[in-house]
Amino acid sequence: MSDQDIKRVDNTVLTDTAELSRILETEVFFPVAPGKEHIHYPEFETIMTLLDTLGVETAIFTEDVAGIHEAVTEDQKVIDVAVSKLMAEKPNEAILGLLNVAYDYLAVTDELKAAEMIFVFGGKTPLRMDKAAELYNAGMGKSVFIFGGNPIYSGVNQISEAERYYKIGSDAGIPKGKMVLETNSITMPDNVRCSLMMMKALPLDPQSIILVNSPYTARRGWAIFKKHLPESVELIRVNSDTKPEYARDQWYLQERSARVVLNEFVKMRASVVYNTA
Repeated sequence: MSDQDIKRVDNTVLTDTAELSRILETEVFFPVAPGKEHIHYPEFETIMTLLDTLGVETAIFTEDVAGIHEAVTEDQKVIDVAVSKLMAEKPNEAILGLLNVAYDYLAVTDELKAAEMIFVFGGKTPLRMDKAAELYNAGMGKSVFIFGGNPIYSGVNQISEAERYYKIGSDAGIPKGKMVLETNSITMPDNVRCSLMMMKALPLDPQSIILVNSPYTARRGWAIFKKHLPESVELIRVNSDTKPEYARDQWYLQERSARVVLNEFVKMRASVVYNTA
């Protein structure tokens, strides 16, 4: 399949079967931590309660599926119905409370403390790197690991997300020798596994890591790291700012942002099925 065959143009929709196959073929392999082969960190009670209250089927988040393709395809149908219902009428007080609970589950943070390394997930906006630079300049980490290529749908001729963040970090005063780049990974599981492979090769073995991510993607990034690292490694979640339309009190008001946030639960479900979270 060529890049011209990719139908998706942004992150408001999930991958179709063809693109997902392409992604799975290109992702690197890195084993899960010993003893974690059958442990999964995402939970789905919050999204299931929300869907049930909206009158949307929830079984797909718990029942057995044939594989990651079915999980993504069937979960996407559920999210489509949920978003349609949210756009059809203003949420009542009960629904609003459940929307906040779902967002808070995704956007969980930890008590901030200094760590050996700061990991920042690549993204389209500078906000994650702005937060990472703020943390580094405050002495909260000894180095910054920046990772992320570009989604397949963005094309092959663009500068990688990690390279863009590297420039932002340099402009913010982080010494170039204190930043490590991974520029090839295209999905969050690939981000994590490529980075861990690089750390093993360098070698680097931090026992405490700050994870900088957008609020609504924080849970998924943490779960994937948790799956691949031993329990002895402390993970500290720190959220960056986000665009106003993705904030806690705004995300469910527009179809685009509602899809992006609710799709996080589908992506976590896919990671559980594929055993990467």
